[in-house]
Amino acid sequence: MPGSRESMAGAWARCFRVNFLNKLMALYCVVLMVEPERTKTGVPGLDEILDGGIPRKNLVVISGDPGSGKTGLCLEFLYFGAIKFNEPGVYISLEESEEEIISFAELFGWDIRALIKKGMISIVTVELYDFDKLKNTVEDEISRLHARRLVIDPGVVFRLYFDRELDARKRILSLGRMLKRIGCTTIITNEISLDKVTSLFGLEEYVADGVLLLYHTKLEDRFIRSIGVLKMRGTKISEKLHPVSITKDGIKILANQELFEEVK
Repeated sequence: MPGSRESMAGAWARCFRVNFLNKLMALYCVVLMVEPERTKTGVPGLDEILDGGIPRKNLVVISGDPGSGKTGLCLEFLYFGAIKFNEPGVYISLEESEEEIISFAELFGWDIRALIKKGMISIVTVELYDFDKLKNTVEDEISRLHARRLVIDPGVVFRLYFDRELDARKRILSLGRMLKRIGCTTIITNEISLDKVTSLFGLEEYVADGVLLLYHTKLEDRFIRSIGVLKMRGTKISEKLHPVSITKDGIKILANQELFEEVK
């Protein structure tokens, strides 16, 4: 019967569409569940509160009080990246000289000088306040070293590069886009002053994939250090503040403790 055949054909077509859409939805869910490739920082305790590390190629801003451990954490990120994971790294200093940075690393027993000779780490001091030269230096040094990790410290010096905030915002955002295009996992430091975070012209809000906050605060009769994860794209983060310990071997995050457990 023609009517029955047409009805059966329509039913089969509807069934096929439903099955196809179900499979498509299942595939979509699988794609959403794919775990991003991660850059392990190597900093004791930090990868634990970042669900295994920083998603590769992400740009992360570390904001912190003076003395909170920003520079040490950045050097540790590059040092362990080189010796544990065989990933070359570039340190762009906007303030201190190469020798000052090497001497600071030696306080923790990190032989940065040997890694420089091996071509695993590069330290470049950029003193001229020319933003285009800074961008070119970053790009050239990453290309030369085939770097997988990049640190720019301290990012707050960016403020000296510009007279107008509008120009600064445009250029800082263009730097962020360039860093993501290059494909390095990048850390840029920023200052917290008097309990207030000063934004790097929108870098944290609009370009950065992650923001870590380091605190060095007075509690009763002593100072304490702690770390919190404000955001980290594609990552199940810890919602707690964790104590930070600066030891003779480097910086350690007490991932299994909460701040106020440690200070009781």
